[in-house]
Amino acid sequence: MERGCIFHFHYGQEDIAELANASLKVRHIVEKTRQMLVQHADEQRLTALKGTSPDQSGRSGEGELIFQKWVKGPRGWKFIDYERYGVQTGDRLESGRTGRLLQMFIWSHFENILMLHPFIGGEPFYDGEELEVIGKYFVPTYSSAIPFLQSGKAFKTIQAGIPLYQELIPAPVVIAGAKGEEHAGNWVTGVNLNAAGYAGIMPYLKTNGRREFMEARMI
Repeated sequence: MERGCIFHFHYGQEDIAELANASLKVRHIVEKTRQMLVQHADEQRLTALKGTSPDQSGRSGEGELIFQKWVKGPRGWKFIDYERYGVQTGDRLESGRTGRLLQMFIWSHFENILMLHPFIGGEPFYDGEELEVIGKYFVPTYSSAIPFLQSGKAFKTIQAGIPLYQELIPAPVVIAGAKGEEHAGNWVTGVNLNAAGYAGIMPYLKTNGRREFMEARMI
C-alpha cells in the first residue's frame, strides 16, 4: 500500500479468502499445541500457558472470541499475535505474553519435526498440512537470538516472562487522516473468529501504542 492520506484499507477478494481460510487453520494449531502443553505443564507454567487461571480449560470456541493480528509483507500474510476475549463480559482472557510463548513452542516443534522426523520416524505431532501452515504463516520465534545472529535476519526482542526473539516482520507504514488530523502508523489486519468460525476483518493503524480502527473495503 502506498503512503497517502487514507480513511480505509482496500483488500482484494483473494486476500480475504486467504485470511478466512488461514486464520482457522492457525487457530486449530494454536489450540492443539496449547492442549498438549497444558497436559504436560507444571502448575506455574499451566497458568502462563492459559493466560488466565489453572481452572480454566484454555479452549477456544463457545464463550470466547479470538482477535488475530496479521501483517502482509514481501513473503505474503504472516500471523503475528492474537488475543482472546470473553463473549459475555468482553474481558481480555489472553494476549501478548501467552501468545508469543505458544508461538515459540510451535516454531521449535515445527523445526524439530522437519529436522529429526526423517531419522526417528513415528507419527509427528503436526501432520503434513499443519506443517505447511506453520511454515507459511507463522513467524520464527526462539528463546535465543542465536538463529537470527547466524542467519543475519532482523529480529525483535519480546518480554514474555522470559526474553523471546522473533523475526521482524515490518507492517507497512501508512498515513491516515481524520477530522483534519493525520497519523502515521503501521497497517495491521485484525481477523475476528468466534465459535462459528471466521467472522470478518478489522484493520487498524497502530501508532504510539494505540489502535485506530479503519474501514475495510473490498476491491
